[in-house]
Amino acid sequence: MYRLVDRGSVDRIKALLERGYREAEGKLAEIQWMPLPKERRKTRVYAVDGSQGKQRLSGTIFYSVSSYAFGNGPAYRLVYTNAMLYNQGISDQIIRLQMETLENKLGYLATKLGEVDHVMMDGTLTGSLTRPPVYPESVKGLTTIENALGKEKLKELIEKFVRLLDEHYKELEDQLQERGKVNGGVILADEKLADFEEFYSAIEGYKVRDFAGTTPRSVRISGKLDQYLKGEKTAEEILQELLNEYGEERELSLDDARNAVHVVLSYLEYLYSLEKLLRVSLVYVAKSFYNRRLTGKLGIDIVDVPYLDAYLRKRFGEEIPGYYVITQGGNAISHRMPRFLRETFPLVEHYIENGVPMAYIRTMKGGVIYLLQSNREINDGLLSEILWHESNGYFRPLQKAHEGVKIETKAFEAELKALLNIIKAERPELRVFLKYGRSPLE
Repeated sequence: MYRLVDRGSVDRIKALLERGYREAEGKLAEIQWMPLPKERRKTRVYAVDGSQGKQRLSGTIFYSVSSYAFGNGPAYRLVYTNAMLYNQGISDQIIRLQMETLENKLGYLATKLGEVDHVMMDGTLTGSLTRPPVYPESVKGLTTIENALGKEKLKELIEKFVRLLDEHYKELEDQLQERGKVNGGVILADEKLADFEEFYSAIEGYKVRDFAGTTPRSVRISGKLDQYLKGEKTAEEILQELLNEYGEERELSLDDARNAVHVVLSYLEYLYSLEKLLRVSLVYVAKSFYNRRLTGKLGIDIVDVPYLDAYLRKRFGEEIPGYYVITQGGNAISHRMPRFLRETFPLVEHYIENGVPMAYIRTMKGGVIYLLQSNREINDGLLSEILWHESNGYFRPLQKAHEGVKIETKAFEAELKALLNIIKAERPELRVFLKYGRSPLE
């Protein structure tokens, strides 16, 4: 038996933290830490959270994604179970994208069904706007379709899929109203891929450039990154330049073409879900984050939360509740949506260009500081409405949504085992995809 932590480790870690605290204490600047409003105004909310469970087998990944809405009305749930042949580059990102899409869908639909004042989401709105999963693959797919078929055909694909999404949302709303849970047909990009055969058949054989393995060590992108951040060039233009310089030319197989269209449809479905969600009053609450918006300006090598606590201890003698508004917007997010999607998703584009209101908030003495983001101005009015739902330092609807959405490991493994047994019994030859691919030492 051996110890992981000895006295030397304790002293070394303690010295590290002491240096950080002294550095923060030496550079404390005045912060407008506001008291929480005393009034707590009764409001109706839904809180939404998402979860995923997955298992990699021999070249196959089985997964379930789920979203759950809890609040002032019936609980609602969307569940989706699927499998895909494992692609190391994008499989995990696709699963994450689908989970976030289900969260956004349910946030919007629960609001319509429940007529609530706010939707509370776990995480950050800036995270949803900044870099949605599979973004690079989506840009590459959009660029490939545009180059191969022209702008009008790409526009046709986008408009056709958006019309399908309009119908899809109406159907989901009816199904949720009727039975509260929908566990099939909730990811349209998977369901309707075959409807877009004319597009992926048309780009089969088109010559594209891809990076072979990893990019050469000599690639320098700092100048291109500056052009992107300044808005001088779009992400797809920069990607095309890099591919032209360092890529190897090849022809798209039918599977490649189908995958390219599939990723584009998945990205469009995600953006559509976010566009819909941004129409309602949103409050995002992040428990884990590592922002340096305050300390970065002061040149302190710690994150904002311990700096805030050091300030509050010095100024008030204790870690008091309150809030600090970081920004009410006005700061563009360092991300650009592909140019031909900006008119289709104007609200997403608006918040990318103008930023979102953000604040740090602590709801009880000595409690956790959370990052609060919204598409509304953060002030005493908004806080008095969401603090109605606060209990013991956190927001009860979000806590209940998190508990309700969790896909239990044992339940997922039991469902997966039953699924695999059915497939093996009905199609024994498919066993080659269904063996566990783990190392004996794992």
